[in-house]
Amino acid sequence: MEENRIIIDSTQKETRLLPMGGTDSQGNLWQVDNLSFLKNGKRFLPVMGEFHFSRYEPEDWEEELLKMKAGGVSIVATYVFWIHHEEKKGEWDFTGCRNLRGFLEACKRTDMPVWLRIGPWAHGECRNGGFPDWLAQDKTMQVRTNDPAYLKLVETFYQKVGEQAAGMMCKDGGPILGIQLENEYGHCGGPSDREEGMAHMRTLKKLALEAGFDVPYYTATGWGGAYVVDKETLPVLGGYVDAPWAEHVEQMPASANFVFSAYKQDENIGSDLKRKDGAGFTFDPSISPYLTAELGGGLQVTSHRRTWPSPRDIEAQSICMLGGGANLLGYYMYHGGINPDGKYSTLQESRATGYNNDLPVKSYDFQTCIRESGEINTSFGKLKKLHLLLEDFGESLAGTRTFFAEKQPESPDDLHTLRVTARLNPETGAGFLFVNNHQRHRKMEDHQAASVCLQFGEHQKEIDRLNLPDGACGVIPFDFPFGERKLETTNAFLLCRLGERIFFYMPDGNSQDIRNGHGSEAPCFVWKDGKACDVVVLSEQEADRAFRFGNRLYITEHVDDCLFEKNGKLYLITKAEKTALTVYGETGEPQRLPVEAESGRVEVPVSFELVKEASAASEEKTEYREYEVRMDIPAGFCAETQEIRACHQLYLEADYAGDRAEVYMDGKLVDDWFTNGEKWHIALKRFGCPSALTIRIYSTDSPIPNPYENRVYYDLPVEKGCELFRVKLIPEYEIMLKEK
Repeated sequence: MEENRIIIDSTQKETRLLPMGGTDSQGNLWQVDNLSFLKNGKRFLPVMGEFHFSRYEPEDWEEELLKMKAGGVSIVATYVFWIHHEEKKGEWDFTGCRNLRGFLEACKRTDMPVWLRIGPWAHGECRNGGFPDWLAQDKTMQVRTNDPAYLKLVETFYQKVGEQAAGMMCKDGGPILGIQLENEYGHCGGPSDREEGMAHMRTLKKLALEAGFDVPYYTATGWGGAYVVDKETLPVLGGYVDAPWAEHVEQMPASANFVFSAYKQDENIGSDLKRKDGAGFTFDPSISPYLTAELGGGLQVTSHRRTWPSPRDIEAQSICMLGGGANLLGYYMYHGGINPDGKYSTLQESRATGYNNDLPVKSYDFQTCIRESGEINTSFGKLKKLHLLLEDFGESLAGTRTFFAEKQPESPDDLHTLRVTARLNPETGAGFLFVNNHQRHRKMEDHQAASVCLQFGEHQKEIDRLNLPDGACGVIPFDFPFGERKLETTNAFLLCRLGERIFFYMPDGNSQDIRNGHGSEAPCFVWKDGKACDVVVLSEQEADRAFRFGNRLYITEHVDDCLFEKNGKLYLITKAEKTALTVYGETGEPQRLPVEAESGRVEVPVSFELVKEASAASEEKTEYREYEVRMDIPAGFCAETQEIRACHQLYLEADYAGDRAEVYMDGKLVDDWFTNGEKWHIALKRFGCPSALTIRIYSTDSPIPNPYENRVYYDLPVEKGCELFRVKLIPEYEIMLKEK
């Protein structure tokens, strides 16, 4: 039997309220102390997901927010990119996808709190870090300092943003709960003098308050020596499973983000821009809660690094951050998007603007939980399991003390040592054991019949019969009160509850016949005094597809299905014209709920032909090929005004060989894609469901030039060449559920 020991001290940590907070229009009191956020005196552990309003079409904001809520996101974070609103000095634009007020109103309608990241410098893979060209090119002032000329411009920007957000603070009944100032300030740019940097952050907060941003919480980047003013701004940390911005084209070393540790400092964040002398924290960790705002919900590819984060990578990193003591899970990004058109230039980060990376002109997919197309990614369900747990048990977890195992991995390349940590609520005694048996680009040793010893002073508790195949990760409760009953130990991962019914799941690779208790992999529950709760144990695949609304748990049949609530009714988004849901109530056996699209199967003819080849002037090889794609889409096929739409969305799937591809309509670039080994899905409703478009494919022999001998790193296998192999149309349906 394998064992790792965690010594647990049940004494309570001293708590101290921080001098920030406020009351919303409903009378709720929002506070924060050195451990966690508090609402009306009760601890809570929110899930925050980044979604950039100006990188998505406004007519779909509301539905995308509802998808995020369905995934367990309780706060949406969004940048306000200065260049998106004032490309030319004095020429302001808050229309269309740039309509900040419209987005905030959508958040209010969907009851989604907002964390507004107002810069003025934002990065976000945006041109000039979000600075307009006219500002970035002005050499008469020192940007990102207290230079009066710069501050005057920032004041105007903040005032304009404040006008858009007027009446939208939570104290006024609006959704804005928090503000982030600057980004990576002192880590990527800004003065090297600490006092000068701190003074600038204080000035930015003063200007923000004067512009009307009176909210309970202010945050600032905390990693890499970034400037955080203690008690004025809360530090937020992050971590990414890889570094597509890294200045090489080799596989990254094994990441420490998959090992449990306190106050994670990801050395790879911003490694392309960071100051060489930036390191450590500028804040006091003892007086600030451990919060994250940039857990990589995915990765944005660059021209020279085509990384692919597996759904298991994303899940395991989040488990490790939460197990290490995080009291806010903040994902960057949670929802992908597409860059708006610039009036005077393209708006993506590029080498032409002095950065180290070239990014797609349009695509900001980020390979995250909800793709740029609006499609649900497999990572959506992987993280949703964790978010369901936090929704039900976050109050018990928030502010808990964290205890690490005696035996730690020697390095992230240690693929043998059992990786565990524990968090304990000293008031209730409820405990959470965090387990991770995943390491990106590595195969972990399977752990069969493993055990963890929890040492409490003179007595100990053993959590045994742990069967953890490579990739397994999750949260196991111990000494956990469920109403009047207490669960002492189990080997199953906790999911959620419906009334008195508790849902668990077993990791993939275990016996599928788990409900009957057969086999060594069967779940085991030990209840105090033998008084058990009503328990349902799902497979991990079922848990990945679980959605909870009201007193029902719904399990879809497809990993890319999404169930969400709108105006009191439930809707299923699915690519299957016929499917079924498994529905659990608070008691009784699960029921099957058949679902069928009213329009039936949608068939749309699609064809393509090569129409143009272009060669580089100095070489004989082909540089790119253009194909015309024709689609016989009926008039009004995707119209929102139809009583019953034939199709909610229509995706064009392009399977091709090439370095990158672009889509043109009437000669205008409308979307693009850097090849990463996945098939490219283009959301046609975004472009009015056109009858024809042009796809240009660039040869793998003609990558965007880079300093690495024009080589490109790929995580997934890709085909070399320059050819469109096939295209097909994939319909997606939105079906209102009609429960009996």
